[in-house]
Amino acid sequence: MDRKKNEQVKKQTEAHSENAAVSLYLTLMLAVMIPLILTMIEGARISAIKLRLECAADLMADSLLSEYNRELLKQYDLLLIDTAYDTGSGSLDHMLEHLEEYLSYNLQPSKGTYLFTDRDLLGLTLESAEIVSVSRATDEEGAVFEYLVISAMLEKYGLAYVADVQDMIATSTSQRLYESDIEEDCASSQGAVNAIEVPEPEPVYDEAGNEIESDWHPPAKDDPAANVRAVSSGGILSLVCKEPVSQAAFAAEWGVDRRSLVKGDGCPEDWEERNTLAEQLLFNEFVMEKCGCYTEAKENSHLQYEIEYIAMGHDNDAENLKAVAHRLLLFRGGANGVHYAGDTVLQAESKAMAAGLSFVCFMPECEPLFEAVIAAAWIYAESLADVRILFSGGRIPLIKEHSDWNLSLGSALSMGISTGMDAADGAIESGHGLNYKDHLRLLLYLTPAQQKRNRCMNVVEMDIRKIPGYEQFRLDDCVAGAAVQLVFRSSYGYTFLMERRFRYA
Repeated sequence: MDRKKNEQVKKQTEAHSENAAVSLYLTLMLAVMIPLILTMIEGARISAIKLRLECAADLMADSLLSEYNRELLKQYDLLLIDTAYDTGSGSLDHMLEHLEEYLSYNLQPSKGTYLFTDRDLLGLTLESAEIVSVSRATDEEGAVFEYLVISAMLEKYGLAYVADVQDMIATSTSQRLYESDIEEDCASSQGAVNAIEVPEPEPVYDEAGNEIESDWHPPAKDDPAANVRAVSSGGILSLVCKEPVSQAAFAAEWGVDRRSLVKGDGCPEDWEERNTLAEQLLFNEFVMEKCGCYTEAKENSHLQYEIEYIAMGHDNDAENLKAVAHRLLLFRGGANGVHYAGDTVLQAESKAMAAGLSFVCFMPECEPLFEAVIAAAWIYAESLADVRILFSGGRIPLIKEHSDWNLSLGSALSMGISTGMDAADGAIESGHGLNYKDHLRLLLYLTPAQQKRNRCMNVVEMDIRKIPGYEQFRLDDCVAGAAVQLVFRSSYGYTFLMERRFRYA
């Protein structure tokens, strides 16, 4: 009996020992697991805080970038944040206010909604925000603006869009059309004729030894180009323009190249360089697409001839159009000179007239000089006719064939330029080749890049200012990107420092 009782007691003791071991094991495990669980919970909280901050900062950046100036996008396909925010005066403080408002909402989206079941396990608030760098449209002398323009054109068209323009430029450069000056050619040719000294004949005496009076006079050195110059002296616009010329002007002193600009920190570091010829030609195509000109005026624009302004830089339409007409005259003079040099039919006509003129003037030795004067005058008249055709909406081949020549020698020299212009009007409808805007493309290629950027920015400002509510619009108030430094605090005792960069393009 005692034996059985001892065995029972022994079994109970062993059971209690086993239970005590399990209890001790669990106690020891809890001592390890509770801190581990709490650490994991806190780690999850920190990870959740970081994720919330990343999401909040990204949403903030996207929200700021979505506040682009709608008129800039509508008219020019440009994305820029106008820091004026329709207040009339731009300031980064306005942008900072919007930034803080977006972050506050993103961190506590349910704040003020009285959701009793809502419990904030992160307790995040924005402690401070600072804009540490900003890229303004006018920074680096307009390099930011140019980059955005090229980016927009690349996305819209690609580099293949300017292949034809590159071919035109290559032809013009190889033929040295940009270097010609038909006016100087006319003047120098006639100067060579005028410089010829004709010797007086020997005196003749009668039987008494008295000198016989002679009715000899120096032969007239006729100027075949005199009629050309007489007509063109009235002003080139009166010859080439059929429609009234705009007299619009602007106050040049407020342009981006004249006034003191608000400076930013330049282009973002991660922007690629875009300075190849094709990319620069895309900028020119932006000008051609978005701006008005003599043949295609833009509605509600400050200047009627915006492309002419960007190419020439005068502060009024009339002077810009006059400068373009004169530059096209010289350019077409070079192109027509290249054709004339290879057209034996035209050369034969000039040579025949020169031979007759030298015979009439009793100056056979001057035939080559007369031929040069006649050729220069003919090319000059033909070039004026070309400009008139272009201004009327017609087309002219870059380098002509014989059938493309518009003026006969008679209409160019004898009948007068005005009559020749009327005769050339018939070629407007049937013409082929390059139109007025194509020739403007070639002129824009010659315009220095810095001047193009400044003048293009001036045009953008002028046009946006015509929109009600944007009378004080300034491109240097417009931001293409920024870097901000943010400090967040959690009610659970954590502080986080974050830097976020955001930009267009």
